[in-house]
Amino acid sequence: MPDRRTPSSWRLLRIRAGARSGLLASAAATVSVAVVTVCVVLAWLARAVDAAGDASPPGASAEEVADQVDAGTAALASAAPALVLLVAILAATAIAQLARLIAAAREHETATIRARGFSRTQAWTTDAAEGGLVALAGVVAGLLLATAVTAVVGAAPSDALVQWPWAGATGVLLAATFTIAIRRGEARRTATRGARVTTAALVIVVLLASALVIWQLPLARGAGFDPIVAIAPAVVLMAGALVALALFGSAAVAWSRPAAAGAALEPGYPARQVARRIPIYAVAVLLVALTVAQAVFASAYSATWTAMTTDSAAVRAGADLRVDTAPQSVTPDDVAVAASVEGVDAAAPALVAPVEIGSSDAQLVAVPSSAIDSVVSSAGGLIDKDALRASASAEGEGEGEVVVSDPVPLDEAVTRLRVRADLVSPSGGVVTDVRVVALLFDATGAPARIALDGDPLVDDDGTATLVGEAVLPGGTAPWRLFAIVAGTGPILSNRSVSVTLAEVEAVGQGPLDIGGEVLLEGGNAEEVLWLADGGARAGGAATPVEAVVTGTLASRLGVGVGDPLEFRYAGTGRRGAAVISSLVDAIAGATASVSLFVPMETLLTSQLQLGTSIVAPDSVWAAGSESAADGLSAALGDRPVITSAPGVAASVVGALVPGWWIATAGSAVLSLIAAFAIVQTLAIARRRELGVLRALGVTAGRQARMRAAELGGVFATAIVLGAASGGFVSWLIVPELVRAVTPGILSLAGGVTVVWVPLLLAVAGLALGLVAIVAVAATGVGRAARAATVGEESR
Repeated sequence: MPDRRTPSSWRLLRIRAGARSGLLASAAATVSVAVVTVCVVLAWLARAVDAAGDASPPGASAEEVADQVDAGTAALASAAPALVLLVAILAATAIAQLARLIAAAREHETATIRARGFSRTQAWTTDAAEGGLVALAGVVAGLLLATAVTAVVGAAPSDALVQWPWAGATGVLLAATFTIAIRRGEARRTATRGARVTTAALVIVVLLASALVIWQLPLARGAGFDPIVAIAPAVVLMAGALVALALFGSAAVAWSRPAAAGAALEPGYPARQVARRIPIYAVAVLLVALTVAQAVFASAYSATWTAMTTDSAAVRAGADLRVDTAPQSVTPDDVAVAASVEGVDAAAPALVAPVEIGSSDAQLVAVPSSAIDSVVSSAGGLIDKDALRASASAEGEGEGEVVVSDPVPLDEAVTRLRVRADLVSPSGGVVTDVRVVALLFDATGAPARIALDGDPLVDDDGTATLVGEAVLPGGTAPWRLFAIVAGTGPILSNRSVSVTLAEVEAVGQGPLDIGGEVLLEGGNAEEVLWLADGGARAGGAATPVEAVVTGTLASRLGVGVGDPLEFRYAGTGRRGAAVISSLVDAIAGATASVSLFVPMETLLTSQLQLGTSIVAPDSVWAAGSESAADGLSAALGDRPVITSAPGVAASVVGALVPGWWIATAGSAVLSLIAAFAIVQTLAIARRRELGVLRALGVTAGRQARMRAAELGGVFATAIVLGAASGGFVSWLIVPELVRAVTPGILSLAGGVTVVWVPLLLAVAGLALGLVAIVAVAATGVGRAARAATVGEESR
């Protein structure tokens, strides 16, 4: 027989606690998913930091790697909180809505307990205890589940358990949110106006905070914890989701009026129901839109980070692979060895030298013109290779001539070079202390300097003839001869000697059409006897080279295309002159934005117009696979290899890319849990209308289809608005966020790109989950409508 005893207050509390056990389970599941997501994200980032130095770049010292890891970790410290903050916002929003639904479902039980004399303090204590138990159950389940999930993403289960303080903090936050929300829900009749004011204030705060973030983010640089970087994604995405929610509400109200004007039940009835229940649908729309926006943001961040870091690294490296040899110079044999490494497609010498232009420090980059197409990287289009090729044509854009380098080609069969020079002293006497040196380019453009040794033969008339020859050095044939230099020894301190180049022979090819004459004054004198500059040096003055300069340099100096430019090689006193042939955004291989490019042949030729020595290349650039870095380092004396891939510091920050996708997966599960609970609660609250519709002749199947259309329209609109807001937010802050958290990003690297496959998979997964929820809700409506009746109170 029924128990007719008056229930005690504690018994009423137990009955009240179990009144909506399904919503309580959903709240615990929300806490669990939030804990799993936070633990897995933090475990992944911690694992990336720990493993950062394992695969150190070839040739890099342990100290250098450690410094780069520290730099990456400092930058990661600013960006990592954004992932946790966004998950916390989603989970808190979801659990707050679940708490409000629980409060609404327990309205009668709460009123009964209050009528029994249940005090406000007792109510707070009871709700706090309930929230604590829900959070505790969720934290324990979340930690256990996180150990399994971390194994799936490649981390150790212990990595997740180590994050228990963060799991506890998440649980405390959600327990507090649950308690406050359920208390506000129970007191909503007397606090509706205050709740609206508080909600409006929070929306204004979020919008103002997002404006502050957008304003300050371009000034942020990840060198430690930066609050702007930490909150930027969460705040701006939340602001975008709120704007999407406002658009949803306006669109729902606007659509309901013309939809209801028709005579048919559809689409007017579903449209009116959505317009009447916007406060109920608001949280579901907000969560779905925010999750989709986060997926779009993760996709944009992933693709943009990869493009910006790779392009920046490629610009700085200049080629796929680069080995700097300073203070030693690069020889043709070094280039040949590099080209023979497995995985290397082509190699060339390069010069990256500091220069001074006026009061500005700049960088001069030179590579052989033949290497522009085969070796120099385009860096995702940031390097204008057409402009570099045009500078090698030496057509000139300004007034006067420019340097033309016209080396004499030698056949591949040539193995030796021989010269015959006539020596005459105007002051009389026999001259024997004279040396001749030849300068050549090999097939890769690497310069070499060889001494043509030989003993002078004294003629009867007192003159002398020097016959010198030398074997071509190691390198890549065919060779090209571009200069011959003559010099005297120290014993001729008070005498002069005239040197006439009588014959130059390439052994294996024959005599070359080369000639020249110089007068050497005193001891240790040296002059260029012949230079392959098209005869320009015969005019007695040096001619400028064609140079490609960055827009930053041109803007700083106030010059443009066709204007002359003078520069000094830093620390040497050597000078050079150039004519600007074109302006570009970046110069390959330059780490400074103030830089210029000159083809190596014309640069070395111009140096020999002013002296007898050259600034030799100090770097080997190679095109090929990144996997060839180890072999290239070993081949060139275990020197460090710079690649076009992101460095160690950037790779540490790169852990954010999968971190964003992990957080997005967790957010999608949170949204689905909240959406399912909201839809099920809404179905319970709308049971009475099923009988009314049935009495009006609306079949159960038709009611199910209308509910499916109603829910499907809401969720589809939320997905579309979320995608739009995510795209807009990505356009606003993703490039600046990448610069703020990643060391070494060039200012010219930018533009938002999207990786489509993960994005489509993420949105499709969320959409399938929502379709399942709609299908379950529609099936439940159809089942309930078949047995629904109209109660007396509804008649």
